[in-house]
Amino acid sequence: MQYKAIVLDVDGTLVAHGEPSARPAVAAAVKAAQKKGVKVVIASGRTSFAVEPAILGGIKPDYLICANGAQLLDRQGRLLASQDMTAEEMYALVDFFEDFDYPLAFCFPDKYYVYVEYKPMRDFYQSATGHGEHVADGEDQDRHLEGMPSGAFAILPPEKVADFQERYGYLGLKFVPYRPGYYDVIQADVDKARGMERLMELTGWKPEELVFLGDNDNDVAMMQLAGCSYCMANGSEKAKAAAKHIAPDVQEEGVRQVVEELFLK
Repeated sequence: MQYKAIVLDVDGTLVAHGEPSARPAVAAAVKAAQKKGVKVVIASGRTSFAVEPAILGGIKPDYLICANGAQLLDRQGRLLASQDMTAEEMYALVDFFEDFDYPLAFCFPDKYYVYVEYKPMRDFYQSATGHGEHVADGEDQDRHLEGMPSGAFAILPPEKVADFQERYGYLGLKFVPYRPGYYDVIQADVDKARGMERLMELTGWKPEELVFLGDNDNDVAMMQLAGCSYCMANGSEKAKAAAKHIAPDVQEEGVRQVVEELFLK
């Protein structure tokens, strides 16, 4: 099978947790495959500003699926498709998180704006990604007046997710774990696979022409869609169960090893 595109998650896959960017050898392998005509797609829970080439180790993707599928962009950063949260969804999250003082950030096109508990959210993002500058103090809660967010990121005890759903379950919002207690919050019909399906409509690609590498629960739908899918050895159990193959750990530069095996031999 001649694969036409390699689709890469960022955190825990292309970029090791706690590191600010993709390692040079990993980026070099992806760029070498791209030079051979393989299209590169980034599929991340991050919004578009947080997947700039410097973070990707200099990789310039042909397409970006961001905010867990809510945003689709081309190589020039032009928005091809987007889906925003509704005011009702956003206000429900703010009401609940303010009641318990749990940190809550919304994903806007320019930054993550923290509407509740700015400092712990910024401290977490700095430690997890090395890029605290991507997080802004939004506790005046007016950024949405310029346009609605594409999603949210929340920190709360796992048992409190059920409490939110008991109160606001009719909204259908999904809490997808980044790790226990840390969640991407997205609409019911948003995921990376849906973003990929939109891209396939534009490119004519078929599922069997895609290679996907990811590591977490928000990658499961994409693993099921792609003809060839890998979960990193450091990945979640759900992601491992959904993937067709297991790649070496991100700390062992698993992306590099898979790309070299599939595209560079």
